[in-house]
Amino acid sequence: MTDLSDMPVLPQVDEDALLEELKEKSLPLPVIKPLLTRIQNEAHHYFRETLDADLLVRHRATLIDRVLRALWRFRNIATQDIALIAVGGYGRAELHPHSDIDLLLLARDEDSINRHASDLQDFITLLWDIKLDIGHSVRTLDECVTEAEGDLTIITNLLESRTLIGDETLHSELRARITPEAQWPAAVFFEAKSEELNTRHDKHNSADYNLEPNVKNSPGALRDIQTITWVAIRHFGKGTLQALEDNGFLTEFEHKRLASSVSFLWEVRYALHMLAGREEDRLLFDLQTQVAEVLGYKDTGRQLGVERFMSQFYRHQLSTMELSDMLMMHFTEDYMQCDDDTITPVNEHFVLCNGYLQLTTPDLFEKEPAWLLRVFPMLAQISESKGIHSATIRALRDNRNLIDEEYRQNPEHNAIFMTLMRSRSRVVRELSRMMRYGILGRYIPSFGRVIGMMEYDLLHKYTVDEHTFRMIRLLRHFRYGDVRERFPIASRLIHKVHKKEVLYLAALLHDVGKSREGDHAANGGEIAEAFCIQHGLKPADTHMVTWLVSNHLLMSNASQRLDLSNPDDIHQFAVEVGDQYHLDMLFLISVADTHSTNPELWTPWRAEQMRELYRNTQAALRRGLENRLHKDDVIEEIQQEAIAQLQDYGLPEARAREIWGQPGEDYFLREGVDNIVWQTREIDAHGNSAKPLVSVRQTSDRQFEGATQIFLFMKDQPNLFAVTTATLDQLNLNIQDARIMTSESENNAVDTYIVLDENNEAITDPERIRVIRNTLCDALDEPEEFDTIIRRRTSRVLKQFDVPTQVTISNDPLMRRTVLEVTAADRPGLLARVGSILMDFGAQLQGAKILTEGEQVSDIFFIVDANGEPYSDPASCEELCKALEDGLDEQVEEQSAV
Repeated sequence: MTDLSDMPVLPQVDEDALLEELKEKSLPLPVIKPLLTRIQNEAHHYFRETLDADLLVRHRATLIDRVLRALWRFRNIATQDIALIAVGGYGRAELHPHSDIDLLLLARDEDSINRHASDLQDFITLLWDIKLDIGHSVRTLDECVTEAEGDLTIITNLLESRTLIGDETLHSELRARITPEAQWPAAVFFEAKSEELNTRHDKHNSADYNLEPNVKNSPGALRDIQTITWVAIRHFGKGTLQALEDNGFLTEFEHKRLASSVSFLWEVRYALHMLAGREEDRLLFDLQTQVAEVLGYKDTGRQLGVERFMSQFYRHQLSTMELSDMLMMHFTEDYMQCDDDTITPVNEHFVLCNGYLQLTTPDLFEKEPAWLLRVFPMLAQISESKGIHSATIRALRDNRNLIDEEYRQNPEHNAIFMTLMRSRSRVVRELSRMMRYGILGRYIPSFGRVIGMMEYDLLHKYTVDEHTFRMIRLLRHFRYGDVRERFPIASRLIHKVHKKEVLYLAALLHDVGKSREGDHAANGGEIAEAFCIQHGLKPADTHMVTWLVSNHLLMSNASQRLDLSNPDDIHQFAVEVGDQYHLDMLFLISVADTHSTNPELWTPWRAEQMRELYRNTQAALRRGLENRLHKDDVIEEIQQEAIAQLQDYGLPEARAREIWGQPGEDYFLREGVDNIVWQTREIDAHGNSAKPLVSVRQTSDRQFEGATQIFLFMKDQPNLFAVTTATLDQLNLNIQDARIMTSESENNAVDTYIVLDENNEAITDPERIRVIRNTLCDALDEPEEFDTIIRRRTSRVLKQFDVPTQVTISNDPLMRRTVLEVTAADRPGLLARVGSILMDFGAQLQGAKILTEGEQVSDIFFIVDANGEPYSDPASCEELCKALEDGLDEQVEEQSAV
């Protein structure tokens, strides 16, 4: 038997009883404030139990109606020549927990306002005192009409207005004076709303809004649906989805789909307001996991609950955009009927009606299903096309179920798809249309499974499908001069690629493996190979697409992890690539993939790292893999060139070699001639001063183009790395690379840091450079006294991610050093904490590769023990790894608590 006491109950308000209580107690605040708290608490409990936002949003509006009417009656405000009107969302009788309660105090004329001014002011003050989220205006009838005539927002708010209490005739007169015949004709209103919608889409279609979308204003969110209802009100007089169906603008199926999306978005918005305790319409990172939990999304072995929830959100966005596209197009067609002058024949089945592709053979897709694909390469060739007619969109959607396995295996259909991939223009536009109208996901099921898929991190700023289309678009833009400055090598290489469809296919399929468990690149390679064979690609092209998909992360990872000046590292990478053709194609795919994953991470420094790897690998391939460069020869060449340049500056060879001491071969490989000349001259000018030498300049090293270089020279100290990184962190500088070396003869630290500012740009302001230099000099003057604990707050977004610290340790026999790889949550002061722990273990740091991707760091440290030897004792290695893991996890806990 069900225990009825556990059943959720909707909050209730009896208007007359409330009025009596107000009169009895005379002071409204002690009555109303607890009532509003009770309403909200009971509503939240009901929502958590039922997730029925549809009912609650309307029920809350009803309850607020009763409260406002009771307060109006309690204040004895007249009901003649004055009225309290609900407008906007409240006028639609929809109120989320913290939505604004938009009110219009409507008066017949100025005399009416003057007569009731005191009562109206008291009423508004009372609403403020009880903390209702009201937005209000006081206007006469004439003022309303005049302002609505010139303001799109005001006329929109008035379309859904309703009288709460007062003179009913005022609202009727107002509605009569703002009809389409009087102002804002339906066609004009539609055009203005269309422009408003496009502007809003442009604003909310940034990378930030992809990571933290707005449930109200993002493309495909609630405002799109509201826009349709406003246009419908102006067009038909009613703005419900049922009215759209009744007037033939929606089918029953489309009505249900749109209603389902509205219900889902209302659930999300209600949960957002409830959890944030305020009007919050953006799915912020610190709320996404909580909303997912409230809505019942659980973690699975393959996906986090929050990822499943956000994928569902993006799929509802896509569905809403598809239907809103069609409806807005439907309205356009209704206002702009085709005549003979606006119809352009395309072929026996299609015409362009006002620029939109209209089907003239209604059962074409059913009789000849190949046209479900053929329509898109056809559109790609029609430059004057503006889009697809609503009837054509509906026909595509109604027949897409014909795309089954037999359809996908049909050689004719495969050839049609490849025609699009080989098109000279509008490939991405038509692929996007195919996805939006449900064709692409059915034709390539593995792609359909990643539509809307997101990864809950700060690295991947887009869903898989959006990222893929951006990647293909960038590959195509490499052909044009406007991107040559940002992508010089890619813009040159793209013209050497004869079969560009090979690149586009690799991009289209490179992430489809994410729909399966395991290594997504390897999975994607298998899918790509089968797809290429099925689509009749030649064996060499099939191999290239498969290889690119399987290895699309190879070059990006190598550019961040390899020592790009070390001939051994370059040779190893060249062996993996194999030949110049594979290198060129991999470079193009890698640049497009990295940039379209997160444009903010494509810094000038990162771009040059990729280019440097390409150039060095190209040189190795030209020499031939059997003709390896020997490090000794490279070092000798660098030294001789540096000496020659230094002599031109008047610095003799003997003095140069004295300054160099015995820094080790890594110094010459990593720094290169230009840096060695600069640093040697700086040290020579510094003389015998015991003070630290700190020198700052824009790097001229192509490997670090677009970054700032900080050079340190001083007696080595155990905590030098910790102090330096802590100081740079406090200066809001992002360390991109650290070259840590110690001359064996003099025990001098010869350290170089490559840094960017908080905007990932080089530091060019002379005053800021002076501050950096002085701050570092002060800190390094007495490093043992410097506090390396960073008190800078962790950002709101970073706090949301739980990245377990992982430390692995191995030895590099060629370089005779220990390699320490640390993966951890990005936090202020992380490098300083690592440095302090290494110092406690007596480890000497010889270098570091710093890589921050989103919320996660993946850093590599090269260390030796106190005797200058690699760590070899397993117990010591395990102890060091545990100390790093515990220390960094403890740091995360400390900063998350702040």
